[in-house]
Amino acid sequence: MDPFEQALKFIQVGRLDEARIYFEELLKQDPDNEDILYNLGMLYTELGRPDSAVPLLKKCIEISPGNANAHVALGFAYMNLGDLKNAKEYTLEALKIAPDNPFALKNLGGISGKERDYQSAFYYLKKSHEINPQDPQTVYGLAFAYKSLNDLENAEKYFKDLLDMPAPETLKELARKGLGEIAFKTLKSSGPRMDVVFYMISALKMFKDKPQKKVQDISFEIALIGREGFEINDPTKKFRLKTLPGEFTALQLVSIMYIGFQQIDPSLDLGMDFTDEYNLALKMVESGISQ
Repeated sequence: MDPFEQALKFIQVGRLDEARIYFEELLKQDPDNEDILYNLGMLYTELGRPDSAVPLLKKCIEISPGNANAHVALGFAYMNLGDLKNAKEYTLEALKIAPDNPFALKNLGGISGKERDYQSAFYYLKKSHEINPQDPQTVYGLAFAYKSLNDLENAEKYFKDLLDMPAPETLKELARKGLGEIAFKTLKSSGPRMDVVFYMISALKMFKDKPQKKVQDISFEIALIGREGFEINDPTKKFRLKTLPGEFTALQLVSIMYIGFQQIDPSLDLGMDFTDEYNLALKMVESGISQ
């Protein structure tokens, strides 16, 4: 097989370091080949070496100024270096060459998001999604932009869309986290929730006489289930635990887990703030109001 094709095959199956070795050897033989410069530049960025990518991609653009993808790749390398000014400059240049380039649009959305310009992020990501609706990074970016603009209904929709499509597990984990934050924000919109307070009171009483190991087992099992995403505003869906008898709603489980981790390690960040409910539950238990 031709070495160039072999290198591309390695990229397709995720063997990036082997592809890098092939492209580096090819570049020695043909230092002005724009395809080799482009692919090796992209690889360097993917391998965490954007500083090595920049000179190759600049040379590629010098050889072929109309190469929109090379501009996108150079902008992406600069973005990985934290140089948003150059990242935006080269990515905008890519759009001048190819106005419907979905990767340029997606990356401009990401750059705008890093600049906290969520209106612009939404604009670019929406356009990118219209062109390439199956790109999981674009779907996540659009969900995040909606969430940042406080359009929780659409944010929830796109986070859920991401969970239903083929996507890296890291992105799906972020989508679950986003859904949890939306549910929590909705939950807390009208102040402390008394149903959470009473669930916490029950948990405080339940854990009172249990050994620390049992508290840990219950809390960690709930946390593991929660990685798949909790619909805490859905009272119809019930869960069973191996470590605790009975059926529980997601909101009950979250309340139990919160109490458990307060006893295990209060400094842990659970991604939710039930401080008001927890303090009220403690006061009610201590004062005997909950009897």
